[in-house]
Amino acid sequence: MKQTTSLPLPVSSPVPRKRPASGFNRNLAPRLMVAPAIIVVLALTLFPMLWSLQKSFYAWFPSRGGGATWVGLDNFVWVFTSDRFWNSMGNLVFMLVFGVGIQMILGTALALALYEGVSSPRLRIVLLTIFLLPMMMPPIVVGNIWKFLLMPQGGVVNYLLGRVGVPPQNWIGADLGMLSITLTDIWQWTALPLVIAYSGRSSLPNSLYEAARLDGASRWFMIRRITLPLLKDLLVIALLLRVMDAYKFFDAAYIITRGGPGTATELPGLLTYLVGFKDFDIGRAAALTWVIGLIAILAMQSLWGALSQRRPGA
Repeated sequence: MKQTTSLPLPVSSPVPRKRPASGFNRNLAPRLMVAPAIIVVLALTLFPMLWSLQKSFYAWFPSRGGGATWVGLDNFVWVFTSDRFWNSMGNLVFMLVFGVGIQMILGTALALALYEGVSSPRLRIVLLTIFLLPMMMPPIVVGNIWKFLLMPQGGVVNYLLGRVGVPPQNWIGADLGMLSITLTDIWQWTALPLVIAYSGRSSLPNSLYEAARLDGASRWFMIRRITLPLLKDLLVIALLLRVMDAYKFFDAAYIITRGGPGTATELPGLLTYLVGFKDFDIGRAAALTWVIGLIAILAMQSLWGALSQRRPGA
């Protein structure tokens, strides 16, 4: 028999493995992709902050055409010794305590009344939409609406009061000006805690309430012992949002009273605007901005810490 010789199989050379990219190179592409956005954000936030901080140490009046003069801490001393500043902070405290407090109580009560007292889902949606309309309006529109409603002469509010024998009131005067601004804020922003509380109540399981009814619990007992404790975290978020928004309240106050009469209805944001763009005192306005901002940060941290300590497991 003829013997067959087997040819040697070709030996394949090993394929060189690619070395794994280093961690820096592997993360370089994502960093480069987000770099433009980060640069834009820093340019739009960090630069104005540093610019205003630098100007807060100078006396600068652009309307007079002169340059900036170094005054050191004089602008900050003026802020802390100014009656206008402390008056504006007092007005802010009034607005936070009464305005935001009433918004939280009224919004939560309306949300629970809608969910518990209105059986028709369609009617709930209609009423909820009506309550949300003021919040969806621009603040400048809300300010002009209430300006005309509260006019001392020819205003709708004084007309209605006159129909029941109440003499007309000066709603934009020194005595009632802050009350009018606070009522305007309540009218517009009660819808925020309302919609948050309503959404939270809608997400609660019905099994909890069915078990409570079997035990003979009343509706008020279920609200106090089941609904409000479970909605507490959402209500805390709503409170923080309203405090932050009320802290920078400006539009309606400027339209209705412009801070007057005198300085009776000035708020911190409005005061900063008047000092910077009416008096054109840029140095003091910049110092006001930093003082108000730092107070806001400290106040929010204190409020968050106080609320967090009351939460179970915090």
